Amino acid sequence: MKKFNLLFVGVLVSTLAFANGTVEPTESASTSAVTNSNGSSVFKLYYKGEKKGLVKVSIQNEQGKIVFSESINSKNGFVRPYNFSELGVGAYTIFIEDAHGIQKQQVTYAAGKIEKFINLIKLDEEGKYLLSVKSKSSDRINVSVYDEFNKLIHSQDKMVKNDFAEVLNLKNINQFTIEISDSNGLLKSLKN
Repeated sequence: MKKFNLLFVGVLVSTLAFANGTVEPTESASTSAVTNSNGSSVFKLYYKGEKKGLVKVSIQNEQGKIVFSESINSKNGFVRPYNFSELGVGAYTIFIEDAHGIQKQQVTYAAGKIEKFINLIKLDEEGKYLLSVKSKSSDRINVSVYDEFNKLIHSQDKMVKNDFAEVLNLKNINQFTIEISDSNGLLKSLKN
């Protein structure tokens, strides 16, 4: 009987220890992320929360001064762009405050002017691609097409004044790489 009582007390103590040590699930914390395309002045804040609530977003510069602040009523998340083009170059901290606390995201803004927009779009017709260039200034654009062995099969130099578009016919070429460059170097490369 004494062994049974001792065993019973041991099981009871273990049960109490494990029961007190468990953590009941609570509300999930919110998450956030900030992205930026290279050279863009726009930073995108992605916020995900588990429940409806007020979210305060503040942007602070290196000197600790709040340069922007807003409050957003969030149902369960949002995506919000922030344009830094009117701010100076430097490091910034984005504060995201909600019912779960404050999150910080560090970003660095380096003012970059986009000089050219280059688009390369595959058309519905087999083997055809539309190349378009939109530029703020005149410049020489070079389009080079290489085959699967990296051998140059097409090259074209074109003086571009503001806008340029061309359809490339690559119908009989299975694997290729298209490179678009200007006077400053490579701008875009596409490999199929």
